[in-house]
Amino acid sequence: MDVRLDGDRTLRIAPGPYCTAEGRFPAAAGATVRHNPAAFLIVFRTAVLYLAAGYWKSTGKMWQDGVTMYRTSRVTGFEMSSAHAHLMDNAFVGTAVCYFTIFIELALPFAMLSARPWVPKANTVALEGLHVALMGLMGLMCFGLPTIGADCTCLRDEDHRWLARGFWTVRKRLPQRRWTPLPTLGMTPVAMAAGQDGAADA
Repeated sequence: MDVRLDGDRTLRIAPGPYCTAEGRFPAAAGATVRHNPAAFLIVFRTAVLYLAAGYWKSTGKMWQDGVTMYRTSRVTGFEMSSAHAHLMDNAFVGTAVCYFTIFIELALPFAMLSARPWVPKANTVALEGLHVALMGLMGLMCFGLPTIGADCTCLRDEDHRWLARGFWTVRKRLPQRRWTPLPTLGMTPVAMAAGQDGAADA
């Protein structure tokens, strides 16, 4: 859109991708104007949520001692897999998971402001890996799926395209397996007659 002032002191708006010849904004531009603030608010809310979660974890006694994941693995309602309990039996693994969780949650707002594109990607992938583990090991599906969706809003459009290209590249490299259908089991006349006799006797 080119805005200029003519000799008669009249403001002229030249047509462009965001303005028509009549000086009106097309519907696509209006949709973009509505979309960008909404996307910004979603990302801002997600960043504040993770910053608050990481802060409150860092002030908790069990998180500081690195025993939160061990205690959680002993709760009956979270026994989705026995592998969770076996992993948290190792004090080093349990402490590392606790501190790593605090670190990536506190780092998200600062990673979003980083000028290096790989920083927010790495932080978002780490958060999504954490939530996938929560779903697989603890059964927190209703928590993990919406949170992964919120994590994806922190990525840019080119990041999503990059991930999509990587996914399709890996899928093409995988060997294509052909699944053969199982043979259908048909009943012989003898078996059919036996079944009919049994039904008659009943």
